[in-house]
Amino acid sequence: MKEIFSQNNNCAWFVLYTKPRQEGIAVENLARQNFEAYCPTIAVTKRRNGKLVLLIEPFFPRYIFLKFNLESDNWAPLRSTRGVSALVRFGGVPKEVPPRLIAALKENENSEHLQEVTQKTWKSGDIVEIEQGPFAGYRCIFQASKSADRVAVLLNIVGKQTQTTLSKQDLQVPQFA
Repeated sequence: MKEIFSQNNNCAWFVLYTKPRQEGIAVENLARQNFEAYCPTIAVTKRRNGKLVLLIEPFFPRYIFLKFNLESDNWAPLRSTRGVSALVRFGGVPKEVPPRLIAALKENENSEHLQEVTQKTWKSGDIVEIEQGPFAGYRCIFQASKSADRVAVLLNIVGKQTQTTLSKQDLQVPQFA
């Protein structure tokens, strides 16, 4: 059987686009083909059935990194690998990912191989957006932290500013603030 992955050191990192929520399946199937794949992950708290649960999700949903030699490795099997949608290309040519990006991502991992991210911190008066819950999509004004996971915000409801308490996990910085 012909080896797919070369043994030389002229390998580079590239980006693969995966099928929805199949990053893990893609990494597993690429490993079976002797490719080195990397999918950075992150722990996130989300509301499921009214309860907050800790989930492990891809840091870049639908994208994973793949290391191979563009010139000598047989990368044709990538197209039919389970979980893989396509090799990301620019102008029809796969674009290399700078090795320092992969190194930085790996250095940023904690002991459980999860990306370390700073906690959301806001100061009084910051505009934030409610990401989850009955007021999802509304913008509000951050007032103060009430506890480790609860915050007070001013929410404009029917033209009147109303102070309410929400889970810190329900807030995010508005995308076009």
